Amino acid sequence: MINLLLVSLSGFLTGLSFNFTFCAFLVWFSLLPFLYTINKNNSRENLFSGLIFGFTYYLTAILWIGNVTKLGLVLLICYLCLYTIIFSQAARFFLRKNFAIITIPALWVLLEFIKENVWCGFGWANLGYSQYKNLYLIQTADLFGVKLISFFIVMVNVLLLEFILKRKFLLRKIVFVALILSASLSYSFLKLGNLKESHSIGLSLIQPNIPQELKWEESSQGDIIEKLENLTLKTKKNSLVIFPEAAWPLVLCDLNVSILDDFVKNSEKDILIGAITSEDGNFYNAALLFEKSGSLQGIYRKMRLVPFGEYVPLRNFLNFVSVINSIGDTSRGAELKVFSYENKKFCVLICFEDIFPLFVADSSGKADFLVNITNDAWFSGEPEASQHLGIMVFRAIENRISIARCANTGISGWVSYRGDIHSLKSENEEVFVDGALSFNLPLNEKRSLYNKWKDIFVLFCILSLAVVLIPRKNNG
Repeated sequence: MINLLLVSLSGFLTGLSFNFTFCAFLVWFSLLPFLYTINKNNSRENLFSGLIFGFTYYLTAILWIGNVTKLGLVLLICYLCLYTIIFSQAARFFLRKNFAIITIPALWVLLEFIKENVWCGFGWANLGYSQYKNLYLIQTADLFGVKLISFFIVMVNVLLLEFILKRKFLLRKIVFVALILSASLSYSFLKLGNLKESHSIGLSLIQPNIPQELKWEESSQGDIIEKLENLTLKTKKNSLVIFPEAAWPLVLCDLNVSILDDFVKNSEKDILIGAITSEDGNFYNAALLFEKSGSLQGIYRKMRLVPFGEYVPLRNFLNFVSVINSIGDTSRGAELKVFSYENKKFCVLICFEDIFPLFVADSSGKADFLVNITNDAWFSGEPEASQHLGIMVFRAIENRISIARCANTGISGWVSYRGDIHSLKSENEEVFVDGALSFNLPLNEKRSLYNKWKDIFVLFCILSLAVVLIPRKNNG
């Protein structure tokens, strides 16, 4: 019973660190009860410990998914628990070997990498994301990504465990961890002092804050278009006006595209707008760039779709399951689109495409800045909106690229290549607000080491685990 309480507490505190920024410090010791239990238990008991920890961890961190689909929440958490179960089994072995202060964090990071890249991919609530407001620690993400921050977090937890267990060479390990964290802090201070703006570009964001239940009601289409028109009047004239994901209230097709053309022409502004398009019998979640004349300059069709939200994985086996949107199954876009505005290139990330580090790194390598259009109205505000923003902070730092975000409901604004956050607010509210925000987005010409080498740090983690696994020859 005590072990069950320890593991549950560990999962709860770890999940809580993602829900409130003032709780972000918890993650630096919240894994300790879980690690202590792993070290104490046998393999069969750890199977159960991994399940309980994973369930409480992810239930606390992503409970908001239940606002959309309770069944989907349960299925997703059960899937994510596979990784904490694997960790609990493997960590028991590495805790009994030398260099656990390296191998346990390496194991965790490897599992985070697999979790965000296999099958549908879901890297939400990876440990490092909890620290998105700690700018003087996380600048090292431009070297090895957010996973380096996850590595630091687990390393501190392992050090605390070894302090409790009174392992030998503890002083050396304390000095080792202190030196690494000091080096990270020093790098952050130096980096923040040396980063320089090379150019800027004028952008305007519109957050209409349309309730989800009204977005696709035919009777609401006229009112929504009128609201978009009125908000457009509040934007700066010589700027690219950006609307959120699926902002246009009609499914765009040849029969009604003239309505959008007229909307753009009447605005007399360059416009980037999210819309659902119907093309050859397929639906796409798309972003369309128009010149103020109404001329369509390009279209990006979303490539990373939301499982069960936009499509159903394994559709041949799950043909009885419907997607939660009101349109139906959405098709995947075929290629990345690089847009051009004022002689600057940019790529669009739609919805949760910004949670995929490798995908964003590829986009950043082709662009001067990024735009994320999204709709977080599905999830009833916090903590999902801040969690999503925190992920984008790391994408900006990892690649040293500024990112503008435009949400229907959520947090609209921009994150600089330094990780600074600037958001649209009204009376200190920034999620359920409607309004417009015009600004000059600072640009940085130089991309990062991470942008070039991506997740090479994962290779270090694999090698660290391999060194311990290689059997040693006995002399004599």
